[in-house]
Amino acid sequence: MLLEKLFEEFKVDINPFSLEESTLFDQYFEQIIVRKNTFLIEEGETEKYSYFVFDGLLRCWIVNHKGDEQTFWFCKKGTFSLSNISFTLQEKSAFNVQTMVDSILYRIDKKNAEELYSAIPGLKAVFDDLTAILLNKILKRNIDLIKYSPEQYYLQMMDEYGVTLNYIPLKDIASYLGITPQALSRIRKRIF
Repeated sequence: MLLEKLFEEFKVDINPFSLEESTLFDQYFEQIIVRKNTFLIEEGETEKYSYFVFDGLLRCWIVNHKGDEQTFWFCKKGTFSLSNISFTLQEKSAFNVQTMVDSILYRIDKKNAEELYSAIPGLKAVFDDLTAILLNKILKRNIDLIKYSPEQYYLQMMDEYGVTLNYIPLKDIASYLGITPQALSRIRKRIF
């Protein structure tokens, strides 16, 4: 069930919804299988769907001032895609979201999302809390990039992502850390 995976990823101890509500939640989503390197959204588009990552990995990135791809977030299984920002606000996306591996996603459009909020009382309040947790994670990432060395931050990534880190190309990890692939190679040699 989708809610259970979501609460597990966000480390929420108590599921406030009944089994019937959890089952109903799942029924509003459409399962899709998306191939590796597929864009869910490109910069300048407005998102039509909210995506839940059931299995897979997404990369959020922009082209920086030097013309290079700069990765700033990874959406792993058990989370929603950051393209939900464009979906929720119905504004053009300021970044790209792309699958890194073949992925199983569940999606919902705006009409069904509104019906879902009506069908399950309290869902919107819970999602507002989860959004606050996500915003806190993004803020923490920004602080950690200032506070820690790239090596320390890479060690944190290893803890957070576990084996999933093996599916992320080193160039994207380096980009996420704000260093060159060569600097990441030196860090990895010291660690391993």
